[in-house]
Amino acid sequence: MADVIDVTDMVDFGNPDDECLPMTKCVCGHTWEMWGGFMISIYKNNASECPNCHRKLYFRQAIRVYQIEE
Repeated sequence: MADVIDVTDMVDFGNPDDECLPMTKCVCGHTWEMWGGFMISIYKNNASECPNCHRKLYFRQAIRVYQIEE
């Protein structure tokens, strides 16, 4: 079984659109224009491979809702 490493702090990306996340910078430092070349999905078993360094990447989203009490 492959290890999963959180590389969020090492990449840049735009806003997700459903199951796609536009990458603007990979871990390897390679960059793309927004929605211009490399997108990753939410599917771990079908992770997207960076065309430059061949790292396999996928993403997860998390939403938290908070209440303010005064």
